[in-house]
Amino acid sequence: MKRVFIFLGLTFAATWTFWWLLAWGSRTGTLTTSDPVFLIIQVLGGTAPTAFAFVAVAWTPECGSMHEFLRRVFRTNVPIRFYASAVLVPLLIGIAGLGTAGLIFDDFFSGHSVEPLYMLVPAFLVSIVLGGFEEVGWRGVLQPAVTERRGLVVGNFAIGALWSVWHLPMFFTTGLIHNQASFLTYSVAGIGYSAFMTWLYHRTRSVVPCILFHAGINAVGSVGLAVPLAEQSAHAVQAFLVLTAGLVLLFTRAGQTHPVEP
Repeated sequence: MKRVFIFLGLTFAATWTFWWLLAWGSRTGTLTTSDPVFLIIQVLGGTAPTAFAFVAVAWTPECGSMHEFLRRVFRTNVPIRFYASAVLVPLLIGIAGLGTAGLIFDDFFSGHSVEPLYMLVPAFLVSIVLGGFEEVGWRGVLQPAVTERRGLVVGNFAIGALWSVWHLPMFFTTGLIHNQASFLTYSVAGIGYSAFMTWLYHRTRSVVPCILFHAGINAVGSVGLAVPLAEQSAHAVQAFLVLTAGLVLLFTRAGQTHPVEP
């Protein structure tokens, strides 16, 4: 767990330094979302899980070589069905959440807009860089150690909770969509989304499908094909659906503590 503690300590220290500064700046009027400095600070905080994953691995060679780590991070020779799942499942989850919210809340679609579908491609590519690469740390460093000790289900709750708490400063940052959302609901959804990535890594022993899945979540949301965070009641419905589906998926693999090689 030495590698995990180094990774988490450095990641939270760096991200929270930048993002709490961003929260303070936005609330005092020093920074707004239109300022280039705002975006720079936000991106610097967001790159911490990727950057400090490599630092943690280099710092702990006794826990595994950098070569072994890179092999897991960039392993691409996995069955195509896992790539298909990584790309399509976020879209299916988003559409299911929209449909369910529309059935429950009569006026939900009256204020909801969807971008042209072709915008999903550039949104996905941008989301790989600004979001997806976080999984180099969460899956490449954190998951192997945590699920080996605690199993898939309990381990996923730990990973999903840490991932959600890592985003906490965003909920205090004026101008970000998180500032209009429920942190509790966001955390429930985070643990659910994490379950799919926990399963993907467990089945493939590769971080690449997890990067694609994470990018898919962000891209689908950015073009309006998922319930917005600001729609708190509707988003609670989607969070429940995501958590339920994710846990069902994990429970089918809970008895296997070691990755299944394709």
